[in-house]
Amino acid sequence: MYCQECGTKAPDTANFCQECGRKIPKPGAEDRSRRVHTVATALQEYFQGAIGETKLREAIRRGKIPHFRIGARIILREESLDAWIAEQEQFSVAKRKHPYQLIKKSLEVI
Repeated sequence: MYCQECGTKAPDTANFCQECGRKIPKPGAEDRSRRVHTVATALQEYFQGAIGETKLREAIRRGKIPHFRIGARIILREESLDAWIAEQEQFSVAKRKHPYQLIKKSLEVI
């Protein structure tokens, strides 16, 4: 393993570079904010079959799922997908609370 700052070889167990002091990331410990997917990799690795390609592309086309384009390629950042899913979960809970509140209010009137 080598330091990304100064290039010094570091032992596999090192947390910091002995030469410059920079933190040495553990193998496989990627920064999620930098992980990006194409539509194909998002379907396989992120959504894991929970959504089909047609539905995903339709949601992207309508601007429902955060993305950006590089040429014709659609790029999805994992951090943005996490935030979007959290927002969808909150919205689904808010939708369920609303009808029950209406029923409760209508029963109080009777």
